[in-house]
Amino acid sequence: MMAWIVRRLEILGLFCALVACSSGSSTPSTNNGPNPSSTTVTLKLKGGPLYDTPVTLSHSITNGGPTGVIRTLLTNHGGQALFEALPGSGQLCVYSSMLVGGTLFKTSHCAQPFPATYTLNYGPHVP
Repeated sequence: MMAWIVRRLEILGLFCALVACSSGSSTPSTNNGPNPSSTTVTLKLKGGPLYDTPVTLSHSITNGGPTGVIRTLLTNHGGQALFEALPGSGQLCVYSSMLVGGTLFKTSHCAQPFPATYTLNYGPHVP
């Protein structure tokens, strides 16, 4: 009986860890205005910028990852990636992921129209 309880707790812990590994947000399409011609995305972890980390601009996020990829850039020393020549209309999404100790952490944001500047934060669950 004790082994059964321990096994169930292990499975519950694994499930909770998987749920905690993904963070993100989405802004519903309430405004069909035009997208800016460019956007600066700042990638942060615990308030500090992340250097040399990929950020992907896409049309949507499906199954936890970007779809309809437009381009992927690496962040600079300030944690920023500048995406230029954005599509004039439609939803845009930014996505980033990192592998830490064998665990994949993800963060994303979608909006229509997409803002000219946006800070994409990894949640507090990332070590």
